[in-house]
Amino acid sequence: MRANKIAGCLNDTIWRNKHLNIKTKAKIYKSIIRPNMNYTAETRPDTSKRRRMLETAEMNILRRISGKILYDRKRSNDIRKLCEVKKIGEGIDNRKEEWKEWAKARDKSPLEKRSIGRPRKRWSDKLRTE
Repeated sequence: MRANKIAGCLNDTIWRNKHLNIKTKAKIYKSIIRPNMNYTAETRPDTSKRRRMLETAEMNILRRISGKILYDRKRSNDIRKLCEVKKIGEGIDNRKEEWKEWAKARDKSPLEKRSIGRPRKRWSDKLRTE
């Protein structure tokens, strides 16, 4: 995934920087990496494998931000609270609901797209006129 590549580039300069606060690192994550992950979730089919990959990538990045590793045995929820970040699956579900509402409103609109020019003639139209 592209978000992992971006996070890898920021690994030495930002995530491991001890002079930056965790909240600052989390803001950088929310503004640079999270939109990329949301775009991935919106443009690709929603499967359990894809969702698991996104959640795994998110937790890997949040662990780097907080300075924890898997061997520290810290729960994911605790790390999310420390970084003040919501679960990515909830954000994806919210975006999908927004898109569904938008599509419903779009379908109800009286204006429909028409093709430019004269409508194509079909063989069934000829039968009706004769």
